[in-house]
Amino acid sequence: MSQPAIAQKISPTSLRTQARVIDAVVDVVAQCGISGTTFANVSATAGVSQGALVFHFKTKEGLLTETLSRMLQEYEQAWSAAFALPDPLSRILGLVQADFKPSICNRKKLALWFSFWGEAGAQPLYKKICVEAEDARHQAMLSTCRELVQTTGGPDPVLLTNSIDAFTDGLWLQMHIQSQPITRTEALEWALAHLRLLIPHHAEHI
Repeated sequence: MSQPAIAQKISPTSLRTQARVIDAVVDVVAQCGISGTTFANVSATAGVSQGALVFHFKTKEGLLTETLSRMLQEYEQAWSAAFALPDPLSRILGLVQADFKPSICNRKKLALWFSFWGEAGAQPLYKKICVEAEDARHQAMLSTCRELVQTTGGPDPVLLTNSIDAFTDGLWLQMHIQSQPITRTEALEWALAHLRLLIPHHAEHI
């Protein structure tokens, strides 16, 4: 009988190196875009050798895919915490607020999101990762809006969900491309004001 395979453990040093490299990718993509991101400029930014990048990520595609996956995991952790709140209105507010957390919504991260979204049509793997992550977030908002409407009344939950998410996407775009972008605080205030328009009977609690 063969012995079971022993799982390969990643050393703390390797984990730190990988984290430093991912941070460097965020910086480089924000400055150069995906097409301008190379092992050379990532290694220089991270302060590691190109050989280390090859060891940990194999290819540029592997490096970018891992970066996208980790950013989406970070985003999921942010909105999942909001989804654990006790009542539907609090969860909707938490989900909206999660989109404007400093760790999620900042200049470099927005550049990263839009770079990957721009590549998703031509890169099936990017598209698959993004679609799966976005669908999980969308379903969380949709189930919460349905619960709110069932409990207290309100607009069609599908329309409510799409309106909330489309407005947030628009705010992210404004923050990313305007010559004088709105601040994260302003964007959140606008998102909450929009929510008060969508569900006016809850406005005093928003």
